[in-house]
Amino acid sequence: MLKWKKIDENFISIDVGKEYDGKPYSWTTFYYYKGLIIDSGCPHTAEESARFMEEMKLDVKAVLLTHYHEDHSGGVYLFKNRFDVNVFASEKSLEILARPPEIPAYRQVVWGQPKPVEANPLKKKMTFNHVAISTLETPGHSFDHVSFLAENILFMDDLVTSLTPIIIMKEEEYIDLIDSLKMILTQSFETAYGGHGAWNKSGIKMALDNILELKEKIRNLRSDGLSADQIVEKLFSHVPQKVLFMEEISECEWSRKNLVESMLGMRHKNLPRRQDM
Repeated sequence: MLKWKKIDENFISIDVGKEYDGKPYSWTTFYYYKGLIIDSGCPHTAEESARFMEEMKLDVKAVLLTHYHEDHSGGVYLFKNRFDVNVFASEKSLEILARPPEIPAYRQVVWGQPKPVEANPLKKKMTFNHVAISTLETPGHSFDHVSFLAENILFMDDLVTSLTPIIIMKEEEYIDLIDSLKMILTQSFETAYGGHGAWNKSGIKMALDNILELKEKIRNLRSDGLSADQIVEKLFSHVPQKVLFMEEISECEWSRKNLVESMLGMRHKNLPRRQDM
């Protein structure tokens, strides 16, 4: 399933998700900006997305990836061949893009198994089709996450996914994410576009403040002697049913406990760069 919106001249947001019973389980957004495709959606929607770009007669010059997750890089193998363009990604992403591990069954159902793709390493400053791009390292959501500053626009993808986080993936590192958000707020831009929405600086600041407030609550409870499980029960006992479903179906690859442990720095820098997920 695909829906799109024209944001400005030569600027389109494209929402994609595999359809189940008439609607997608989850949307993700990628962008066309002045000849650049920023991220690519998931493997399940690659053909539909490529066909849309052909029908719209978009002049694709290159594809830039923010990180390796299949819902953001999964369509790029097809885009590369269909439009005969180069793919660019963080140097940290190159190995896992070229040899993607088999992902868990639930993610294969929702997004699809990514296929190998050879990408070129991003540089800090690059120009495509007269558009100057600055690459910013923004780890936290993933070890290889980057954001792109293009003119007065920031493409930050999954750096912010919710103003009030409850559940995160096991690889997410909120200590790094906090530093990335602080750095992003020092940059000059009007709007930041991500995989799950768009925010101005006030919105990003609100997300950061909420994370810092939650971190303080978690650390205080830890100082009182509570375990990570007890902190989860104290802070996140009444949550939407979808959160509990995600924990169960992912076998806690997604969990509230991941968020607590990440805030406490219990797993910081300890995860392998090639995940067995």
